[in-house]
Amino acid sequence: MQDSSLLLPFAFIFSAAIIAAIVGQTNLLKAGNGRFSLTSLAWLLAAAPFASFVLLLQKISIVNGGEKLKASLAWLPSLNISFSFYLDGLSLLFALLVTGIGTLIIIYAGYYFQKEPSAWRFLSYLFLFMGAMLGLVMAGDIIVLFLFWEGTSITSFLLVAYKYKYPEARQGAFKALFITGGGGIALLFGLLVVASVSGQTSLPAILASGDILRESNLYPLMLGLLALAAVTKSAQWPFHIWLPRAMSAPTPASAYLHSATMVKAGIYLMARMNPVLGETELWFWLFSLIGLVTMVLGAYLGLKQNDLKALLAYSTISQLGVLMMLIGQDTDIAFKALVVGVLAHALYKSALFLVAGTVDHESGTRDLRLLGGLRAKMPITAVLAVVAGLSMAGLPPMFGFLAKETLLATAVHPSLPTIFSWVLAAGSVAAGSLLLAQSGLLVIGTFWGKPGEAVRKAHEAPKLMLLAPAIPAVLSLAIGLLPEPEILATLLAKAAGAAFGGEVKVSLALWTGLNVPLLLSAIAISLGAGIFYFRHAIRQWQDSFAPQLDLNRGFAATLRSIDWLANQVTRLQNGRLRLYLAAIILGMVGLVLLFTQGQFSQLLLTVQDDVQFSWTGSQDFLRLVAILVAVGAAIASVLLKRDFAAIVALGASGLSIAVLMVLEPAPDVALVQVVVDILSVVILVLALRLLPRKQRHNAVALNVQGGNLGKIRDIFIAASSGLVVTVITLFALTSRERESVVTPFFMENAKPLTAAKDVVGAIIVDFRALDTMIEIAVFSMAGLGMFTLLRQATKIVGEKVGEERPLSSNLPSFGIFGLRTSVFVQALARISLPLAIVVGATHMMYGHDQPGDGFTAGVIISLAIAFAYVVFGYAETRERYKWLSTPLIASGIFLLLLAGGSGWLLNGTFLSTVDYGALLNLPLPTGFNLSSSFLFEVAICLSVLGSVFFMLNTLGHPEGLAQTPENSR
Repeated sequence: MQDSSLLLPFAFIFSAAIIAAIVGQTNLLKAGNGRFSLTSLAWLLAAAPFASFVLLLQKISIVNGGEKLKASLAWLPSLNISFSFYLDGLSLLFALLVTGIGTLIIIYAGYYFQKEPSAWRFLSYLFLFMGAMLGLVMAGDIIVLFLFWEGTSITSFLLVAYKYKYPEARQGAFKALFITGGGGIALLFGLLVVASVSGQTSLPAILASGDILRESNLYPLMLGLLALAAVTKSAQWPFHIWLPRAMSAPTPASAYLHSATMVKAGIYLMARMNPVLGETELWFWLFSLIGLVTMVLGAYLGLKQNDLKALLAYSTISQLGVLMMLIGQDTDIAFKALVVGVLAHALYKSALFLVAGTVDHESGTRDLRLLGGLRAKMPITAVLAVVAGLSMAGLPPMFGFLAKETLLATAVHPSLPTIFSWVLAAGSVAAGSLLLAQSGLLVIGTFWGKPGEAVRKAHEAPKLMLLAPAIPAVLSLAIGLLPEPEILATLLAKAAGAAFGGEVKVSLALWTGLNVPLLLSAIAISLGAGIFYFRHAIRQWQDSFAPQLDLNRGFAATLRSIDWLANQVTRLQNGRLRLYLAAIILGMVGLVLLFTQGQFSQLLLTVQDDVQFSWTGSQDFLRLVAILVAVGAAIASVLLKRDFAAIVALGASGLSIAVLMVLEPAPDVALVQVVVDILSVVILVLALRLLPRKQRHNAVALNVQGGNLGKIRDIFIAASSGLVVTVITLFALTSRERESVVTPFFMENAKPLTAAKDVVGAIIVDFRALDTMIEIAVFSMAGLGMFTLLRQATKIVGEKVGEERPLSSNLPSFGIFGLRTSVFVQALARISLPLAIVVGATHMMYGHDQPGDGFTAGVIISLAIAFAYVVFGYAETRERYKWLSTPLIASGIFLLLLAGGSGWLLNGTFLSTVDYGALLNLPLPTGFNLSSSFLFEVAICLSVLGSVFFMLNTLGHPEGLAQTPENSR
């Protein structure tokens, strides 16, 4: 059933992320000035996940009735891919956890960071993380699932590295991103294999293709790739090592990550794919064994910890192992245990993490060796810790007891192999006893016993701050004590059924009579009590005599291996551009010779027979002159020793090519070639200022004064590449079909569809608008990249020559090289920019009727600005044209998206043409159409102008650079 309201939670949550960023950037959270407090902001923004939670709650009755809700937006129709969402029992369960616990985490974070106004950044990251996780569990297309999967990896990296000044935060974030990012690559390949075999990317369609996927020869490959993604994301052995190190994240992020979000992503993925990839021997043994090892190992390592968050982290690893092991079973009781375990773990683990954060916040430490006796100072927190701790220990009447009982019932299910059943039962009892001991260690070690050093400054947290851990803790108790909530049991049954691929009955009754699971539970409780009683001796044994099970050494060895390989690679990648260019050219020549299989000479003869030269008149003479000038200038650019002269020769070669384009005729291309060639010359000349004179001389010596062997090598490379390119070009021109397939379409449809007489302009901004948008974005990134790379260098040199001061307009102008310019040149510079703006505006207004476009307009205006830099210098140019400081690139990209969005709103297609003048019946000059295409041209102009300005501004600053001894001539 279609339901567009599924899109609303994403709108709410991502809007909250934007609001948090805006409030933070506008300095509304400064401490001590009576402005908006972070706590108030958190309460306000918590309305977004809470509204999403309420909206999803309303879907329970629909989903419990057997309906599956869908919502989609058109995305890539040519590939049959839509940006779609899908809601059934399984996704609804996870979505409720994401939004419900997310609401509490946001409120808690407001108090946790109340003295840190800069924590708006944390809130913004947290909302982005929440939206990514919600998108992952509600994705209705596997490509959408992958995008949100990677979104959780990136945003969790930002959260873990939030305290980026601390090395442990940076290291923990890197380890998490490295491991889960590698799993993300495996996920992409695995999903592509699934899509290839099933023929669909739609999740509902894939869920109906189980037999096709299981019977495919590629089944082991797709299962292995998806399993690798899941075990890395959900911290299964041996990839569990990233999760404890992620405890460098602030406690609200840790609580959210462990209870309801990222670590559950792998569990969700495998539960979702079980109906189509499960029910095989490979599936059973893979997840059963990995889950069993992870369950026992996490419980064992958790008992060693002294840090509260580390202890909880290892207990999470153990529980994740339980969930993964349950997914491996092909029984309905296992999937009942799965959904019960997911919910129970989310409730008690969120409460315990928030309790640990409260203890740390109010006492200043999480170290058990410094804690103890806090119940007198923090009584409410102690009660919450007891309630949540009992659930984690699996003791009645807590909900965690039911989760443990269903796990033990799964372990003794008769469908399991006998030996494995015994091993699974023993492992479950051992893990349960260790988790009980950990619960006692956390609760009693923190709130009872001898008071530690931290007790003196400890105090109770604000009541509303305690609301966040109180709600999940009370729910853990209420579900166990109160009569069975039918609506919750039905939802869990639907979730289990979606994962199992069949009907599953779920009962939330704690007492099921005297049976084997109850006996095993009693054994686990007894062993856990014994371990807790002898905890000091056991922990000492673990530290002193037990074998080390830490795999961090393996991770470090992996990084060292990567560094070693990088060093081997960098023997070739040594920074010498000449070597890179030679390798690229020779590689291209070698590939051509390889794929032609010795037929290159025959191909050359064929081309020679097909090519005919004829002399038709004066235009051919002009073509010949342009070719000779281009070749001569290119040779001169190589042979000239002066770098400035070589740049001028290179510009002459480019302008000669522009002449050839005019003679074709291709006026649009020729115009772009002219302005770009001139701009390139200007930028190269300005770049000479940043190159020390000694370095320039070394480059010239390398180019001109090389030995005979080097010259022969260069001549061979140039001649071979030129010959190959010439033959390929001639062969393509002589062998291709002369009748174009696409030209008639553009000629016939340019005017009626886009109101353009200039077909080239229509192709650029209408028919291939998306390509142009991407190209402009790349061009903009190039300008920003150049600015970023050179900014620090110019800053350092600027400090050497002294700080610059803005020049008054009545002072004599000094050019960019520190030379005084004449009044005549200054007059030309003053009028060139207004004239360039008029010419550029004309290009944009009439670009659909005559040659010209926004790119050319942007370059023309940029050339006028470059002229002003050369004449007036950096400081006076910035003073005269202060509007250059506006965010031109951002304005261009925003206007481009606005133009494309108007096409989507009015025509249903992004970047489709909209004629605003015709819609509004505006009286416009002949040849000028006020349309989305015109806005597109303006956007291109602004983006190009902003990018070139960044380049000019970086290369033209500081003024004193040319006067430094190293650059003086």
